[in-house]
Amino acid sequence: MSLRWLPLAAAFIMTAVFAQTPTPPRFEGTLLIMTGAAELEVANDEAVVSFFLELQEPELARAQSQVNQRVSEGVASIRRADPKAQVETSGYGSYPVYQSGTGRKIIGWRVRQSVNVRTTELANLPKAIAAGQQQLALGGLDFRLSRTARERVEGELIQHAIANLNARVAAAAQALNVPAARQRIEEMNFGIPTGGRPPVVAMARMQAAGAADAVAEPQMDAGQSTQQVTLSAKVRFLP
Repeated sequence: MSLRWLPLAAAFIMTAVFAQTPTPPRFEGTLLIMTGAAELEVANDEAVVSFFLELQEPELARAQSQVNQRVSEGVASIRRADPKAQVETSGYGSYPVYQSGTGRKIIGWRVRQSVNVRTTELANLPKAIAAGQQQLALGGLDFRLSRTARERVEGELIQHAIANLNARVAAAAQALNVPAARQRIEEMNFGIPTGGRPPVVAMARMQAAGAADAVAEPQMDAGQSTQQVTLSAKVRFLP
């Protein structure tokens, strides 16, 4: 090929490349960004209870032995009161206690251990808490929804949120005089808020070492949790 034909060949190649490039789709009509939401108040069906024991003794071995024994007795009492509860121990620690004004002289040891209880037996909860308080101190009590309840409620909320969105789309279509045949939902995104842990609703001070007095059963109400689902959608009204 002679040099004088090179520009013509290049132009032909460029024309072929552009001819093969797909034309972007042309969107017509009116695009709306619509939202929907749903909210339900649901009775809490699960409780998470935290207990702890903290003792101080001049000797580390004695402090640990007392904590071990009383925590073991407290856990056994809780399990007898609520056999279905999930009980686990955590946060075991030993800390030296120094005499004030004498430098770093150790005068004792402080030992602490935590016990966490999860249960859906709410009717039996006061009895289980009182049983644990015979040996342990009540650190906190949270009421919330169990995983099974959350999944069930989430399904209901999604249906309600979609119904809410459809109602808003229908209202907008009626205002713009757009029949159902010209309505298209092109995209939908869900947002399911997840809140933090519920606030602590009960607290107790540390019990002193030694034999524990009988503890009366506490009065409590599990209350309700607010569950929400939101969604956004791109809706197109065709011309």
